[in-house]
Amino acid sequence: MSLEQVLPVVDIAIETVTTLDLLHGHSVSLIANDSKCDYSVAPVLGVLLLQQKIDLMLGPYCSFALAAVARYNRMPHYRRPILTTGGVASALRDKAEYFNLIRVGPSFDGVEKMLYLVFQRFNWKPRDVQTILFIELPDEDVKEKRTRDEIGVTQSRILCHGIEKHFVQEKYIVRRLQYEMHNAQFKSEIFRVMRDEIRLVVLCADPDTVREIMIKAQELGFINGEYVFFNIDLFSSEKLTLQPWRRENDTHERNEKAARAYRALMTITLRKPSSPEYRNFSQQVKSIAKSKYNFTYPEEEVNSFVGAFHDAVILYALAINDTVYEHGFEGIANGSLITEKMKNRTFEGITGTVSINANGDRDADYSLLDMDKNTRNFVVVAHYYGNRQKYELVPGKEIDWYNEDNLPPRDIPKCGFDYSMCKQDLSKVATYAVVVLLVLICVLSVVIAVIYRKLRLESELHAMNWRIPWSELEPMERIAAGRRTSESGKDLQQQDEEPEQSQPHRHHQHRGQSHQKRTDSVRILFGNSHNEGSTSKKNRDEKKHQNDQHSGAAAEEMSLVSVDTIAGVPLSQIPVTQLFTKTAYYKGALVALKPLSLRNKRIEVTNKLLMEVKRVKDLTSDNVIRFIGACLDAPNECLVSEYCPKGSLQDVLENDNLNLDWMFKFSLMLDICRGMIYLHHNFGSHGNLKSSNCLVDSRFSLKIADFGLQSLRGTKDYKDKEDAEYSSYRRTKEGDVYSFAIICQEIIYRRGVFFISDYDFPEPQEIVEKVKEISNQMYRPTLDAETNDPDQERSEALINTVRNCWQEDPAARPSFNSIKSRISRFNKDAESGNILDNLLKRMEQYSNNLESLVAKRTDLYLEEKKKAENLLYCMLPKSVATTLLRGESVTAEWFDSVTIYFSDICGFTALSSESTPLEVVTLLNDLYTLFDRIIEQYDCYKVETIGDAYMVVSGLPMRNGILHAREISRMALSFLQNIYSFKIRHKPDVQLKLRIGIHSGPVCAGVVGLKMPRYCLFGDTVNTASRMESNGLPLKIHISSFTHEILEEIGGFVTTARGEVEMKMGHNALF
Repeated sequence: MSLEQVLPVVDIAIETVTTLDLLHGHSVSLIANDSKCDYSVAPVLGVLLLQQKIDLMLGPYCSFALAAVARYNRMPHYRRPILTTGGVASALRDKAEYFNLIRVGPSFDGVEKMLYLVFQRFNWKPRDVQTILFIELPDEDVKEKRTRDEIGVTQSRILCHGIEKHFVQEKYIVRRLQYEMHNAQFKSEIFRVMRDEIRLVVLCADPDTVREIMIKAQELGFINGEYVFFNIDLFSSEKLTLQPWRRENDTHERNEKAARAYRALMTITLRKPSSPEYRNFSQQVKSIAKSKYNFTYPEEEVNSFVGAFHDAVILYALAINDTVYEHGFEGIANGSLITEKMKNRTFEGITGTVSINANGDRDADYSLLDMDKNTRNFVVVAHYYGNRQKYELVPGKEIDWYNEDNLPPRDIPKCGFDYSMCKQDLSKVATYAVVVLLVLICVLSVVIAVIYRKLRLESELHAMNWRIPWSELEPMERIAAGRRTSESGKDLQQQDEEPEQSQPHRHHQHRGQSHQKRTDSVRILFGNSHNEGSTSKKNRDEKKHQNDQHSGAAAEEMSLVSVDTIAGVPLSQIPVTQLFTKTAYYKGALVALKPLSLRNKRIEVTNKLLMEVKRVKDLTSDNVIRFIGACLDAPNECLVSEYCPKGSLQDVLENDNLNLDWMFKFSLMLDICRGMIYLHHNFGSHGNLKSSNCLVDSRFSLKIADFGLQSLRGTKDYKDKEDAEYSSYRRTKEGDVYSFAIICQEIIYRRGVFFISDYDFPEPQEIVEKVKEISNQMYRPTLDAETNDPDQERSEALINTVRNCWQEDPAARPSFNSIKSRISRFNKDAESGNILDNLLKRMEQYSNNLESLVAKRTDLYLEEKKKAENLLYCMLPKSVATTLLRGESVTAEWFDSVTIYFSDICGFTALSSESTPLEVVTLLNDLYTLFDRIIEQYDCYKVETIGDAYMVVSGLPMRNGILHAREISRMALSFLQNIYSFKIRHKPDVQLKLRIGIHSGPVCAGVVGLKMPRYCLFGDTVNTASRMESNGLPLKIHISSFTHEILEEIGGFVTTARGEVEMKMGHNALF
């Protein structure tokens, strides 16, 4: 660490404390000397500074140089605070010897404690034999590297001595050896000791030496998961820490060998600051170093040892600030007092949380790094927090132990280093050998028989016609083509685009928006359903829209012509806008396709997979989905199964337009029971039972789906509480019963998965955590007597059955046979045992539901149609709107004589500037509401309003001879009469001054625009009327000579000549 690296940091720190005025107006003078970590030069420079009556000494950084300076500071006439980011040696913790020393950088005490906690974590405890080997460089190599300014080598060696001493105090038996690069005898001795006596190795050397040791260990076979190597590296750059095994100047073969060896190595290093503030700080330091000190940093970010000097200055300033408040400015000269103020202090520094303990040392944070076997980068797997002295793993990260079970190796082999712990009586060994031999003979006989049967079974499996080529999945495009041959190419294009542009959205009207949010979030937690039932809210909205519009065969018919698939296209491109899942035709039948998420992995057809396929394909039941086969052609890998046009049970329950009475609900529960009884008897547990995996066919018969074929699926979803407690997922029949209970609650309330009435829709993760908690009160969804079942006795019996199914103890849950018998009693009237009768009852209910739905939708349509017509009548003249509603076009029309009215408010701009926007809007709304009521009394049409401008016309689109002038004039008089009594809400004392202009003449009028059509007027008459208004006087009605002539002809109006007024088009007479 050079002086040019530290000075920019100190400059920034001084600027910070000056800005915050922590020194109470005192200025800072900086004296810089560089001892270059020479313990003979450092004391001389230190004494010179102390003699200059300095207030604070920063540094030295190196332990030996710092120790010499700190000893001189004990003298009574010195005793100034010494702050350093180095001084990592454990001996420097003695503050009686090293007076007024504050170590703001990391001390080796934290490394010792962290490594000790790591050993305790993995059960590497003190033994009667030596368990830890420390490998360090010989003295000659240390001196040689120190001459190359590799100070970290010396510091690492000091650190290892401190760690060794700490472990000896903890009753560990350790051994230290030196690794001489060019001495084969010493190297052989090290690895002999490792083989015969040691399993845990701590390396105290520079990065290149550590790499050579690890490569040698790899070559000698020590990288086998039985040995653990620890590297203490606090001083390397971030780039070298990321891939310490790589050297650009070495061969590819040695780099690969080093990469394999480093899988057995873990590194302890300082926890690197990663905040945006530190990155900005690094850029500022590098900029100052370059511009002011002509120094270029070699690393991307400033080393945290250097950055800690900033925190040192801040710490000193905080101590000064406290001292001044308590003792006045006289206390600044008391170095011992200020030093005490710096102890037991915690604050947020630029390098993170700075916690100085009672001894004046920083409790630094450290990180444990391990190599990611995929990226080969060293990543953080655990942290040690110094202020809490706690070791914590990083969530989602695990250590690669480089052995088959990925478990921490033992510090002593199971049988000991000399196998003395595994010696047995020879007679017992002989007995065991005979028994084993007999067992082998029996096993061999069984194996021969099994192999024979297996070969026969494999021949049968490979002959099964379960693999379906992608080319045999016939696209529905060809079948629907005959129905579209009469349509033009343009119509085809519109048909392809239409589903994407007009996808409807589903609204849960009886549950509200908050329930939608909860249902979606629970759906995300509990995984994707079979038939893509839960892939996204958008798809589920589309499915609900289809469920509302189509039923039975009609839904299938619409599906055929609405979904376009193209031969040869990837499976992901098959649209799903009109079906509940991706579909295709196979051998003339509509089938469902479930894509397999293989992440570019190739499926290997193993015997295990073949057996899984055979077991699933042999299942035949009315309440179990029929598995047809699988397509393994990349990239279209998918499962092919029976298609159910009504979607999943979840879709049925969320369809608000489908009325499910209790007969229907019990029938669905019974279908689930029948399907699960068959699966448990002929297959095993489902393990993924939920409402989205219960499919409903066109006859409203429920079928169980998404079971088995785990080699292809590889999915894990929510199930019962005990399943969530284990890291390895278990599928149990009792867990299926729990899942059935959750589905029953969903059927009863139709309010989504895990509905809780007195809770504002908890998050899915919160539900899972509460279900996993072991407490006296089980956490389950709402289930009470208010189930809307008119039969109260039956309702209570159903509730008790469901509660028994989600008992905390899996052994207390009933079987599906018992559940089926109970539910059959609930629904004994409907479930007569005759399949045809049951089917007819379900279809009759569905037909009645459709009739009520059609009537409801018709009423809604008529209501919306009336609203649209009323809106159109408000936007356009009634005759024009009526013409448009009849489907006729409205062409522009010439009118020989109409009268146009224009008005605005004088002083509106000034009034607006004195009012808020809301007050202006309120004013205009009140005024125009008044005008609109007056217009209804006359044969006039309001054309538009722009700000305070108001435009009205009479004589179009229905002609009224010359009466248009009379109608407009009377309307204008009414406006003027009412304006005197009009009150502005926020300025009741202000009189609005309306300025009115009227002109008569020919115009052209017509409808303009499509998005928001407007009835517009064109011609000089419009411009002239506007100028009549703009050249008028407040609270006056100004009419042109043309309007005056018409009014004279009509009679009944009194006018006064104003005279000629110069306007843009010349002089005009105004009245």
